[in-house]
Amino acid sequence: MTADPVSTTEAAAAPSTVRKGRKFLWTLAGLAGVCAVCGWISLGAGLYLDVPRGTRLILAVVAAVATEATFWISAAALGVSVFEARKRIWRRITGRG
Repeated sequence: MTADPVSTTEAAAAPSTVRKGRKFLWTLAGLAGVCAVCGWISLGAGLYLDVPRGTRLILAVVAAVATEATFWISAAALGVSVFEARKRIWRRITGRG
């Protein structure tokens, strides 16, 4: 029997689609990392220049959110299932399972 050319083509296209998705995630993670570094530099400059409290709070929140986004996007790019990992950690700690 001969293989269906459509299914062979679809199967061959799947890995490149995954690679493109991963490449996009890594690009997005790099961009988020640059934003995080800029956020922390801005916070440091704000502290050095003794900006008002409200401005410091905004700078800190922006830096923290950008850093958190970097971690989550990097985890997605690596294919880490964060919730599954947490579940395994809690099972080890509590001794259940």
